[in-house]
Amino acid sequence: MAHYREVTRASGIAYEVRWREGGTFKQRTFPTEQGAAEFVVELKLTKRDVGTTTHLARLGKKFEEVARMSLEASAHRLKPSTRGNYEVAYRLHINPTFGHRRINSITSMEVEKWLADMQTKLSPDTGKPYSASSVRGAYIALNKAFSYALRHRMIPSSPCVAVEKPRLVRKEQAFLLPEQVAAIVQELDKVPPYGLLAKTAAYSGLRAGELAALRIGDVMLMRPGYEHIRVQRTVARENEQWVFSQPKSANSVRDVPLPGFLVEELREYIAAHPRRAEPSAPLWPARRRGGYGDNRGALVWDGQLSIGHVYGTHFLPALERLGIPHMRWHDLRHFYASVCASKGIDIYDVSVWLGHANVSITQSTYVHLFKRSHSDAMSKLDEAASVPAVTPLRRIG
Repeated sequence: MAHYREVTRASGIAYEVRWREGGTFKQRTFPTEQGAAEFVVELKLTKRDVGTTTHLARLGKKFEEVARMSLEASAHRLKPSTRGNYEVAYRLHINPTFGHRRINSITSMEVEKWLADMQTKLSPDTGKPYSASSVRGAYIALNKAFSYALRHRMIPSSPCVAVEKPRLVRKEQAFLLPEQVAAIVQELDKVPPYGLLAKTAAYSGLRAGELAALRIGDVMLMRPGYEHIRVQRTVARENEQWVFSQPKSANSVRDVPLPGFLVEELREYIAAHPRRAEPSAPLWPARRRGGYGDNRGALVWDGQLSIGHVYGTHFLPALERLGIPHMRWHDLRHFYASVCASKGIDIYDVSVWLGHANVSITQSTYVHLFKRSHSDAMSKLDEAASVPAVTPLRRIG
């Protein structure tokens, strides 16, 4: 099918690979004999696995360049943090192996080997194997570049198709109890308004970025019985600046109803807010950096709240003082889902309030919480089993 030969060029000796594809001859030239021999093997494997070698007749773009083009093409719909995660995956895990390679020369077996190596190599920071979520995230970044190349006909097929996607092993979640949340809130009330901030997170299920991005006009308390928070933006720290963007998905733009006790506390809080007449004013204050005496760390009502600062400076110390095991701020969101489940609230409503893209995400995340009661169905089986035995009549004739 394919062979190579030594040829003389003006620059010196080269090695020319020739093969037949679709009734015509194709050729590629390599500076070394080893490169030509390896390409002959690749031609045979590609013909067997893909059925065509046309794409190998021309030099393809390097993987690193295609990955960069893919990121630039999707920049308008990626959150800054998501793009940052892709860039880290390419720089640390993917480009060292595939970055210099022509994207149309990478095989599924090479991707499979790379994935196997990813699952066993150690992180230089921790000295431990990478987590399942890190491995999966790197694979998704790799597949993103190949999918982009496939759409733009740089490759005939994606090598990721033949590779089994790494599974994400879910760990058993530990949920805060209502009395623990109450104790945390009471502890944080010593540094207002962080007690109310934590209570709002625990009983609305908002993500940290959504909670920090709230404005006075987003808290709708005027209509009795329909009080809610309107979630329409999120905020994150990127390159030393606060960046506002749309929430995680289209369904994340939503109205989240509020329980009565939280309505009253938010109403009192807003009534005392220095900028309560400005709908666009931040709901939560920031902290002044530096300063002296009473001004050190004073509340700033025109700044941006950092939940990361609240978490590290106040939330974690509160857990330690209370003897509560280490928890993330995001676990307040999980607490909200667990309370809704324990009180029998429909999973479809909870999915909408959490802002999940679809209810299947809610089911997969909290499947052990939203277990349907089968008592009605089982009672019908009880009725069937309780029917008394009868003696059948003798047939006549």
